[in-house]
Amino acid sequence: MARDYFDRTKGDARPLDELLTSLAQAHGLGEVMRSHRLILEWHHLVGPTIARVTAPDGLHRGVLSVWVKTSPWMQELRILKTKLVADINAGLGDPPLVTDLRLHFGGTRLVNADDPVAQLRAWMQLRQRPGARLATPASAARAQDIAAEAAAVEDTELRTLIEQVRTRWDR
Repeated sequence: MARDYFDRTKGDARPLDELLTSLAQAHGLGEVMRSHRLILEWHHLVGPTIARVTAPDGLHRGVLSVWVKTSPWMQELRILKTKLVADINAGLGDPPLVTDLRLHFGGTRLVNADDPVAQLRAWMQLRQRPGARLATPASAARAQDIAAEAAAVEDTELRTLIEQVRTRWDR
């Protein structure tokens, strides 16, 4: 296996992108990574106008479910379906990942455990939910107060963990 990661003709290591691609393919992650790219690069794959009113919602056996915001856009996308599939596949590279689009109106569907696109989309929604708080580290004075409060915990490992979490989130 190590020989796959070393280019003997050059006498040095392969570029990182080649190495990561080889590792992903060797572990069967190529399709999963490409389907995750679909979510992460949606804006670039379909363009800003369409991305503003749509969201990829799931991918199953080549059929991409896409949530559409309004009925007029649903009609427009039905007309553009062939072009959208071609644009998405061109952006993700060969072999084609998407064979068809399933457009649906309203809320997003439930996450299917076997659907990496739906899983990643749900995870991204959790991270971007309104009111989500980013970690705000405690000031030096506050960190000292937290350390003093945590000193009451006898278990060293637990005390350290409590101190680290509270200091990272300033709580």
